[in-house]
Amino acid sequence: MRIGYGKLFGAFGLRRKALIIFLLFVILPTFGVGVVAQYQFNQILRAQFINSTSRNIDNVTAQLSEQTQMIEDIANYMILSPDMRSFLRPSPPLTDDQRTNLKRNIEGFLTFQLISRSYIRSIEISGYNGSEISMGEPFSGDESLWRRRADSRKGGITWTEGYSLHSGWNGEVRLVSMFRVLNSYNEITRPLGRLIIRRDEASIVNLLDKGIFENGKGRVYLIGKQGEVVLGSKSGTDEAANPEADAAAFKPDDELLKRLDSGRQGFFTRPFGGDSGGERYLTLYTPVENTGWSMVALIPETTVDEEFRGVKLLMLTILVAILLLGLSALIGFHYTIITPILRLKKEAGRVAVGDFSARVPIKSRDELADLNRTFNKMVSTIQQLIEQKYKLELRERESELKLLQSQMDPHFLYNTLDTIRWTARLEKAEESSRLIEMLSKFFRASVGGGSSTTTLKREMEFVQSYLFLQQRRLGDALSYSLRIEPGLEEAVVLKTTIQPLVENFIKHGLDRRTRQGEVRVDARSADGGIVVDVIDNGRGMTPQRKREVEALLQSRFRDETRQGAVSNIHERIMLLFGPEYGLEIVRTSPQGTWIRMRVPLGDYPQEGGRRREYG
Repeated sequence: MRIGYGKLFGAFGLRRKALIIFLLFVILPTFGVGVVAQYQFNQILRAQFINSTSRNIDNVTAQLSEQTQMIEDIANYMILSPDMRSFLRPSPPLTDDQRTNLKRNIEGFLTFQLISRSYIRSIEISGYNGSEISMGEPFSGDESLWRRRADSRKGGITWTEGYSLHSGWNGEVRLVSMFRVLNSYNEITRPLGRLIIRRDEASIVNLLDKGIFENGKGRVYLIGKQGEVVLGSKSGTDEAANPEADAAAFKPDDELLKRLDSGRQGFFTRPFGGDSGGERYLTLYTPVENTGWSMVALIPETTVDEEFRGVKLLMLTILVAILLLGLSALIGFHYTIITPILRLKKEAGRVAVGDFSARVPIKSRDELADLNRTFNKMVSTIQQLIEQKYKLELRERESELKLLQSQMDPHFLYNTLDTIRWTARLEKAEESSRLIEMLSKFFRASVGGGSSTTTLKREMEFVQSYLFLQQRRLGDALSYSLRIEPGLEEAVVLKTTIQPLVENFIKHGLDRRTRQGEVRVDARSADGGIVVDVIDNGRGMTPQRKREVEALLQSRFRDETRQGAVSNIHERIMLLFGPEYGLEIVRTSPQGTWIRMRVPLGDYPQEGGRRREYG
């Protein structure tokens, strides 16, 4: 797996490698660290914000609990007060002087409470014996609902929701009141009268507003035991002038009520009104002691995000600055390192195709400049060597090719055989004349007028002549077939490159004792060149001989002592057409051998018709 990744990465260019390294080791780590750091920092800031808001709410809750506790203490005192027990006793009846004295004592206590507790608007005591005390603002209105609830609790404290009464001093006023039935101290199940302490709703609303985030965006509600909204703050709502309408607009959902029933303090995030598609609010809740109420604060998530926007922008600016610095480093690396190397590669490519005028400009004094200077010297040296030595080597190779061709140049035999062929025809020996004619064609192709190349068609005719003669000699022990793809007949190939491969089969691979020998020669175009496959069913090569032949084919220098027909042909093709052409062993086994020859393909006219076959 490591090798596969290494090869994949090694196939990339310098620009792509630099970009990948920049992405992997600069952008992704920087981005990842920035995201993680910003997330952690946001969590810390969010926790600090929640703690700060929770402290505000705790302070408000403590103040509200203290006020409600004071009111409940007044109610408890009324029950324990001897004056109150006497004032409300049904028997023996009070005299006028007794009632007046008791009332004066009780009113003195209540007056002190009204003066010292500005949030208390009125205190009203109604005895079942007809005794009554009313202190503070005079109110009128329907309070029957709360009276019934207080009666049903039989002495328990009942806190109302926000409701409206008419004040004789201030007109319509909203109140939150405490109702309680005053039972006998000695007979706790015996009701003696009713106590009502009314407090100003506005004072509670103002107190709730103190629990809101400092910019005033948010809502605070008091929720009763049954999930009813006792009242809400006026900040952050469209109904700021009407808290009753705001309270009616908010409906606690099941999740919130479940959390409130636990009686613990906490927070969570939820959409307002229970609509999953609505605006999300950070919801904090805490119980209010003594009343059974719970205080719930709703702060929009957008408000929380705006609080941290400056810090987020600062961190984003730092992250972008780091990325820009990394990008600047990449650009600098590109122009100072990669570009000179690519320029050197470009000039080296010109040298590879034979343009020795290529030179690399030297514009600095660093190691790359030394490398460019060395390259320029090397190109100059190569140019001189080519002029002095390489041309001489080419001339030696040409002489060698002519020597190879001269090994099969029996010109005198061709003239003699031609004379014998005509003599056989005059004597009406047709079969002998045919054999002599094929032998004559064989020698004529080998002479070839001194040229080292021929057409593919003529080379196939040369092979056909040789196989025809061998078939007449061997009889049924040999069969053959020759094929040329239409349009390749005039393609240029080296002379005597296919026939030696066929001859190798007949000399070394043919085994007449076991099976009929068969050889096929197929010439076709492939990958922009010509492929000639020579396939036989002979004995094949031994593994050791195959390794020896392949080693000769891969060697740049010929070993004259070990050279055979295959390496000879391969060397000739490489010298004429280049190292990408030549012979290769496709397959060899006891069932036969497959040799493939590759030569370049020129642009030749096409001949119509089907594939031409010989044999």
